[in-house]
Amino acid sequence: MNAKNSTADRIKQAALKMFAESGYEGASLSEIAKEVGIKTPSIYAHYKSKEQLFLQLINEVIAEERQQYTAMLEAVREEPAHRQLYRLFDFFTDLSHLTTGQAFLKRTILVPPRHLRDRLRQDFLRYEHELSDGLLKVWRKGAAEGIFHSQDEERMLAAFYVCVDGLLVENQLYEEELYGSRKQMVWLSLWQLWTLTARED
Repeated sequence: MNAKNSTADRIKQAALKMFAESGYEGASLSEIAKEVGIKTPSIYAHYKSKEQLFLQLINEVIAEERQQYTAMLEAVREEPAHRQLYRLFDFFTDLSHLTTGQAFLKRTILVPPRHLRDRLRQDFLRYEHELSDGLLKVWRKGAAEGIFHSQDEERMLAAFYVCVDGLLVENQLYEEELYGSRKQMVWLSLWQLWTLTARED
């Protein structure tokens, strides 16, 4: 690895940490440069602006999480549908061992920079569609097994994302033990919601 690439990587790592801790507005290029051990203008040899650096990091972190998601789906492919769905739920709600990149992504989802909100909304929606494809494959497997109602997909997705997003907020408020208890109660409620229609039919 040459010196230029090494510096670019160190800038990204420093920026990722600061964006995760302080958000877009709270992290300055001067602080990032200081962390790397370079002068602020040197950053522009690698990134055109703070905004470009931020958006590049978002794209890279989403790509990394997408790869983990795909690998997890493949790993549980032969398991029963109800077990696969719980693994998917746990993938998004086990927040006790977040990487810096995941913490950065979660923070940005909760509090996106105001001037990038529309741009990020589109990026996140595209990513959500990819995640939904995996969820729906598992859901349809469960429907084929008679666990779920095959026509209830939109309801399933809406409930899933609302609960996952809500737990992301609760994770910021509660200690680990209480969060874990809430998470299990939410899962049981989701399962009852999803299976109720199938039982009634």
